[in-house]
Amino acid sequence: MKLLKGVYLAGPMAGFSGEEMKAWRTYAGTVLADHGIDFLDPARRISFHEQLLDDKGLESNIAKRIFKQDLRDIARCEILLVDMRNHPNAKGQGTACEVMFSHMKNKTIIMFKNKHDRINPFMTAMATEVHNSLDEALEACIDYSE
Repeated sequence: MKLLKGVYLAGPMAGFSGEEMKAWRTYAGTVLADHGIDFLDPARRISFHEQLLDDKGLESNIAKRIFKQDLRDIARCEILLVDMRNHPNAKGQGTACEVMFSHMKNKTIIMFKNKHDRINPFMTAMATEVHNSLDEALEACIDYSE
């Protein structure tokens, strides 16, 4: 497994359309790339998630494969950038697992939310920093990457 000095783009995917999964990640990836920072985007495995989007249900082995691939990606990165905004109809159990895994691996965890969103105290206890916008969180990621 090749290690990289980079950022993993964590956040809810279940309950989102493909475009909703990718929108903030595409923007964040562009900003990070402009600063020469590598990143890993779990939405690149969209074909696996399309089973859910098409309402076919996620087959157990594919779900396990996604889980293992995501954990491998997190292990390869130094920083976790986490979307903690309150999203209607989105599930965040996977994101919570990624944050705990990262915390246990002593990763830098940068969260972003909307100004008035509330985050569970357990999540904020694991965060290195919490910001009120994606742009502020990206600035922190850039600083930690130097």
